[in-house]
Amino acid sequence: MLQTPEAGDGWMANDDPVTLLDQVSRLVYGIGFAEGLFPAQWVALRYFHDAPEPARTLTALARFQRIHLAPVSRTVSTLVDKGLLTRRQHPGFKRGWLFDLTDDARALLGRDPLRQSLGPPVAAMAEDERAVLCHLMKRIIAHMQAGGPAADGTDGPPAI
Repeated sequence: MLQTPEAGDGWMANDDPVTLLDQVSRLVYGIGFAEGLFPAQWVALRYFHDAPEPARTLTALARFQRIHLAPVSRTVSTLVDKGLLTRRQHPGFKRGWLFDLTDDARALLGRDPLRQSLGPPVAAMAEDERAVLCHLMKRIIAHMQAGGPAADGTDGPPAI
C-alpha cells in the first residue's frame, strides 16, 4: 500500500506539468471541505464576493463555473439556508434574483482555506513569476473551457 508522503520528506510528483496540475487540483479540492462547507459552496461564496452586482445571479455563477444551472441553484439555496447569502429581487428582471453575502459569509471568507493555503506561496513569488503563472493558468483554463473532444467522446464541458 502506498503511503502519503509527509510534508518535508522531499517527495514530489515528477516534472510532468499535467501530473503536477492534477496534484494541485486534488489538494485544492481536498482543502475545500472546511468550516462545514463543500468546495462548490466555497466557489460560490468567492464568486459572489468578487462579482459586480449585476453578475451576482445564478445564471452568471453557472456560466462562470461552466456547469448547468440545477447544481448551482442547489448550492446557492443551501448557502441561503445557512444564512451566508441573502436573495433580493433583481431590479432589471422580473423573475431574477441577486445574491449578497451576509456578515457571517464575509467573516467565513476571512478564514478561506484556499487563500490560507495558497496565499503564502503565491505571495512569496516574484512579481514576474506571479504574472507568468497567471498567464499560463489563464491559457489552460481558456483551452479547457473552449471544449474540444473529451476522453469520453463528448464535446467537452456541458453547454449552459
